[in-house]
Amino acid sequence: MEITEIKQALTLSQVLQHYGLKPDKHLRLLCPFHDDKNPSLQVYHQTHTAYCFSSNCKTHGKAMDVIDFVMHRENCTKHEAIEKCKQMIGETISHPVEVLTRIAVLTKMFTYFKNAVPASPPAKEYIKSRALDATRVEIGYNTGQFHHGTRKDEALIESCVKVGLLAPWGTNTKEGGQAYKPFGKYSIVFALRNQSSQVNGLYFRSTINNEDQRHFYLKDRQGLYPGYPKPETTKLILTESIIDAATLLQLEEITSTYNVLALYGTNGLTEEHLSAITALPQLTEIIFWLNADEAGEAATKKYSDEFKNILPAVRITYVHMPAGEDINSLAQTHSDKQIFIDLMGDRKDFFLSNEKSAERKKLYLGGYTSSLNKRSKTGISG
Repeated sequence: MEITEIKQALTLSQVLQHYGLKPDKHLRLLCPFHDDKNPSLQVYHQTHTAYCFSSNCKTHGKAMDVIDFVMHRENCTKHEAIEKCKQMIGETISHPVEVLTRIAVLTKMFTYFKNAVPASPPAKEYIKSRALDATRVEIGYNTGQFHHGTRKDEALIESCVKVGLLAPWGTNTKEGGQAYKPFGKYSIVFALRNQSSQVNGLYFRSTINNEDQRHFYLKDRQGLYPGYPKPETTKLILTESIIDAATLLQLEEITSTYNVLALYGTNGLTEEHLSAITALPQLTEIIFWLNADEAGEAATKKYSDEFKNILPAVRITYVHMPAGEDINSLAQTHSDKQIFIDLMGDRKDFFLSNEKSAERKKLYLGGYTSSLNKRSKTGISG
């Protein structure tokens, strides 16, 4: 291996790590080549060189590359330093950074995101504006800073790249190393869980963008929110969004009787949802509580028909909502939780769309419109 190849394959950061040397936030450290009282060795990651500014140092006056650094650190010849560098390169290849499993890294990161909420005024303000309480439901916040500074951990970074929390993004001009773009930056975060209640997915809702991209799921989306329904579930509420589900989870009057499961939008009934729901042995009722708009009504109709065919013995109902509203928007404008109890109490049975009786359809649709108008007149629409 030629000297130029060694310098391309071995970074100064790897050399420093090999010797247990860690620069401070200014990329300075106590020089290991002389008795140094104040950090006088400056590290330049961009060029993979180091320079000691102390005139008492034997290296003073000459920038050191990785080979020079090893030579002075080992007090050996240049040839011996080259062989040592080759050995370091071999160690890097044969002992790669241990990447965490998906569940391990997402569990670790969700804990980090949750801990970020109390220290972030923007996160607390946004969560409050959505009528949510982070002390009652698990909510995190992604500042996008977890891979910087003292928090930098190569194993964690590679693990985050693997699951999609980070993406390589150019070069860090300050350090000269790989830069990364965080996924879902400035978003509140919710955990998606598998059948064993382990975190195997994350959902991000942007706090700064309400027009374009607001919702983000990690690649290879897995897991359900707030988790798989309990086996003893008898009555299951399906909401259109995770934030709608989180809103209901704050209401003991709802959760004491019903289990809640979030769809991932009007087209978000996945195979994982179907598998979890159809496996419930005691299920007697599925309640659709989607948004009161055209998309929500269409999804309610589509999925109700689907469940009627799959689970003919299960009652299918839906909750009438004031026009244009969703669960969370109602919570933002109505501090009295009684409105949700009343809406649940007024839920209606859903009939198959292919029923032969046109008159029955007409009565159903008329009742839906009448209910909305009635709620609007009584001030429930908010």
